[in-house]
Amino acid sequence: MADRRQSLLDSALKLVEEGGLEAVTIAALTERSGMSNGSIYHHFGSRAGVFAQLYADSYARCVASMLPALDAPGTEAAVRGLALSYLDWVIANPSRARFLYAAPDHADPAAKMAEFAPVLAWFADRTASGELRAVPPWALEPVAMGPAHESVRRFLLGVFDLAEAREIIADAVWAVMKP
Repeated sequence: MADRRQSLLDSALKLVEEGGLEAVTIAALTERSGMSNGSIYHHFGSRAGVFAQLYADSYARCVASMLPALDAPGTEAAVRGLALSYLDWVIANPSRARFLYAAPDHADPAAKMAEFAPVLAWFADRTASGELRAVPPWALEPVAMGPAHESVRRFLLGVFDLAEAREIIADAVWAVMKP
């Protein structure tokens, strides 16, 4: 059952990669995956359900790739490592990253917050101890990760070398967060 769901998500991601969100129709999914309409509706309920699950799956993979950075010795190393891990994930997974940026309205905010909770808790602890600048949780992603997000957007458009700029971007994220 899990393999069938993942196969459908992989098919949806490939369709998005080839033709954008508009390319993902139930008919295209059945053709690409070889599964029936009934299977798609059974697993996801609708096209929007496919997008919601693809978003959740991609976001979870992204955050999971970042979490090991929080174990780095020292706050600066962890913040920089978090940014670098994110950038490296984007470089390795451009289709998933492109989908995350193209389909934010398919995110479940509560599920996103739950997935991101370990990062928020880590930042809250370091903020409370004075190791990091006080930034409200709602501003953490756009303020701290702003340089990374803008760089990723340009990378996904094909006009920016993310690999070349990754250290500069990590420095910028640290500059925003250092006390």
